Amino acid sequence: MKVSKLALGLALAAGFGMASPSLAKDKKDAAAAQPAAWAPKLDKGFRNAAAPLQKAIQAKDYATAQTLLPAAEAAAQSPDEKFVLGQFKLQIATGTNDAAAQATAVNEMIASGSGPADMKGQLLFYQGQFAYKANNFPAAIQALSAAQQAGYAPKDANGQPTQDLNLLLAESYFKTNQVPQGLAAVDKAIQAEKAAGRKPPQEWYGRAASMAYKAKLMPEVAKWTRAQVLEYPSPENWRSALVIFGDANHFDDQTQLDLMRLQRFAGALSGERDYYEYAVLADKVGLPGEAQAVVNEGKAKGAYNASSKAVSDIGTAAGAKVAADKASLAAAEKSAASAPTGKAALGTADAYFGYGDYAKAAALYKLALQKGGVDANTANLRLGMALAKAGQPAEAKQALAQVTSGPRAELAQFWTLWVDQNAGKAG
Repeated sequence: MKVSKLALGLALAAGFGMASPSLAKDKKDAAAAQPAAWAPKLDKGFRNAAAPLQKAIQAKDYATAQTLLPAAEAAAQSPDEKFVLGQFKLQIATGTNDAAAQATAVNEMIASGSGPADMKGQLLFYQGQFAYKANNFPAAIQALSAAQQAGYAPKDANGQPTQDLNLLLAESYFKTNQVPQGLAAVDKAIQAEKAAGRKPPQEWYGRAASMAYKAKLMPEVAKWTRAQVLEYPSPENWRSALVIFGDANHFDDQTQLDLMRLQRFAGALSGERDYYEYAVLADKVGLPGEAQAVVNEGKAKGAYNASSKAVSDIGTAAGAKVAADKASLAAAEKSAASAPTGKAALGTADAYFGYGDYAKAAALYKLALQKGGVDANTANLRLGMALAKAGQPAEAKQALAQVTSGPRAELAQFWTLWVDQNAGKAG
């Protein structure tokens, strides 16, 4: 994730409104020169030492200013004086483009315990930035969290709010292997962007999904990959989401088949490997019609080289079984109707689904559920899939909502998302 690329020195100078601190000789003049919320109390000794320093800074004579710093440092005794001294140091560091000196100045300003109340959060934010750049991620977390608690919200060069604080905090958590906290920070950034009427960048979702995957937080992997395809439903993103989701869960053959079916219907199969693995899997679980259809579909789309022996062989092997398999369906359906459990109905429904007869498949999935003796999550998921492909999105979502446990529960949510994006599209 990226934060805005403002030059830090310029951001500090502009963002703090870094006019030279007032060295007025009396409290009344000081109050008039400073923001109403903060009027620093500066003793005569400090004003006398700081006056030539201020003059050198205003003239951008930073070399001279550096030589005048020790006297001002020796004179700075009170919190207000130390804060003002920190402002002078920050102006010098900004003018000389010295990042290390900028960081020191910001730290000293915070450590003084003084300064305008509305500047505290901004100072803490920059302290967090400096700590992050120095790879001191625990310190970055501490400072950025404090800035957040102070209510600071960074803005870009045009004065528009950014999510730099949340994103930098997220990355700091990720760097310290505190992934759940980092994901929460990304989520906060996304919600804030949406609340402001802006669409969060695609890369935020991808980063969160990637970190969840590395941390083996499987429910979070599903959450973030679904969120990405919800906002950016391209075939490429569907494929990325489903491949990551599948790799993270290591599904059995039947569940993996349902995952690849969704990948197929989302237009997210890509290249020879995808079509080959799908065809092999469908043939392995006894669905030669679906295996052959997948091979033919990939060939028609030019998704792989038509001369590929591996894909051609599985297509030929599956195709040799199709005629006999189709001929057995009528008898299988009749047997399923009279069977004491729904097992036969479920198997026959799977076959009809593989041949693209989704209405017939849906009727048999319903029969399987009615008779019982089958895994309800599997039957409801496939009923939802069949109804969706038959052009009945509302009924499909009702069935998918019944998938509440086991490895198919998260998969059902992906299917529900696909149904929402393709409502009314049958076939």
